[in-house]
Amino acid sequence: MNRLFVSACCVFLISACGLHKQSQTSESTNQPAQAAAKESPTKPATNSGELQPGQASGTYTAKGEVVELKYSYAGRAQRFGTDSLVVLVTDKPIPPEALAEEIKSATLLEGEKIRGLEYVFDDNGMWVRYHPSQYQESSSNKLKEYKVENGIVRGIDDNAGNLSDGKYARSVKFVATIAK
Repeated sequence: MNRLFVSACCVFLISACGLHKQSQTSESTNQPAQAAAKESPTKPATNSGELQPGQASGTYTAKGEVVELKYSYAGRAQRFGTDSLVVLVTDKPIPPEALAEEIKSATLLEGEKIRGLEYVFDDNGMWVRYHPSQYQESSSNKLKEYKVENGIVRGIDDNAGNLSDGKYARSVKFVATIAK
């Protein structure tokens, strides 16, 4: 008789826990999407396919300082005497009225008004400069992922800083509309 009673109690408790969990699940689906996203620790990291034009995600490290990157911009400009595609990935937005000049000469980045990475792509490969530290690297290869299509440039760059003994590293994803 005791076994039967214990078994019935176990079934009741399991059923009650299942109903409680089900009611919690249905309550959480009525919450705003932002709150649900915060509660979901298993949400995958954003990749360049999920970013919208003008957005970036990731960080760079310069001399021990980690900078979070959120914005991306692209345009054509002269670098090293060559027509190049310039991509700026920054921590703060660039005002629309300043974008053309920033693509041309990186005045806000060089003036330390904003921080970020300046990528230059041409027929010879890729060059990247860290702002404000001015550390630079160039390479004959492109990024981990790199695509220019329909006026949009997408990229993923992971660099552990092997050339600088880890002083300068970056892990960045970006999607930028090429300004005309």
